[in-house]
Amino acid sequence: MRTRTFSTEEKEELKKKMKAVAWPMLKEHGLIHMSISKLTSEVGIGKSTFYSFYSSKEEFVDEMLNDNRKKILDSIKAGLNGREKYPVSEAKEVIRNMINKTGDIYRNFSKEDEEALKRLKDNQKEAYPDINKETVIIDYILSMMEGTKKEIDYAMISNLMKLTAVMSENKEVFHLEKYQSVVEKITDLLFDEVFEV
Repeated sequence: MRTRTFSTEEKEELKKKMKAVAWPMLKEHGLIHMSISKLTSEVGIGKSTFYSFYSSKEEFVDEMLNDNRKKILDSIKAGLNGREKYPVSEAKEVIRNMINKTGDIYRNFSKEDEEALKRLKDNQKEAYPDINKETVIIDYILSMMEGTKKEIDYAMISNLMKLTAVMSENKEVFHLEKYQSVVEKITDLLFDEVFEV
């Protein structure tokens, strides 16, 4: 059987289709339980075609998560609508929305999903978490916001953001009647770390 060769444009188009089909699957089932067979069937390609683009499901999901982070950052920049910076009250709303979007993605990720992504990072010899990369992202976001502190504790900000994601992943272990109040308190702590006032 002859293997089909795809042009660069065809590869990019197939990757976009796979990601569009995979997002709802990832949100519903998490990484481990997302079916590549179902994904490739819905896109209209063979499973071997998927593996000619990605060495593993983990690599594919990692690329999807990176794409999503970029979309979130792009949407924050686009929200400026030509302004230089968000005023503090609007900046806080931007951060709240970012927390909600991030939590929505990781909601159905299991501990096994997280471990699979960690193994991928270990195999790629990437730091997990990488404070230098996170610092660049935090600086980028804060550069679009008024009233930010001059001295930033990047690890603290990153940990507070991750804490909300971990809570979202493990929502079932929390008392749901107080869940949102706890998220708000963590968000307030984050704002204390970020803003002067």
